[in-house]
Amino acid sequence: VMAQFSAAHAQSPFPITLDPIAYNEARLSILTADSAEATYTVPELESFPTYRLVTTTPWRPQPATFDGVLLNDVLAAHGLQDTEVLRVEAENDYAVTLDKVVRDATPILLATRVDGRALSRRERGPILFVVGADDYARLDVITERHLVWMARRISPDG
Repeated sequence: VMAQFSAAHAQSPFPITLDPIAYNEARLSILTADSAEATYTVPELESFPTYRLVTTTPWRPQPATFDGVLLNDVLAAHGLQDTEVLRVEAENDYAVTLDKVVRDATPILLATRVDGRALSRRERGPILFVVGADDYARLDVITERHLVWMARRISPDG
């Protein structure tokens, strides 16, 4: 069933500068088309341009402030921005395919912080895929399955 959440406080991600904070141990690996692998800690991920998105999610009926980096920026750094289908895996072995049409439909924030603090695993962190509630509500291509939490690996699918 499609989760319903308020789009009243949604917006697009906007650039911000983040102060350093302590994180839970987590890594996100990016496997490229030529089988090279890059692995980022959360602070290393935040070396990409950082953004803020204030929105609700299917699990948070009240607006929250999410900070992180844009998925497309990370993909572009590894030549994956035009890859048609990516596989995203989570720490709990959940996996989903993420088509280019989904990635092009709306900015996907790889959130590393919520309301100024590191995202805990209990809060679906340390790395959580977030989209603005307005886009989530109006775009048929984005579903709850694309909002991966505890993300650990992204690779070309196929």
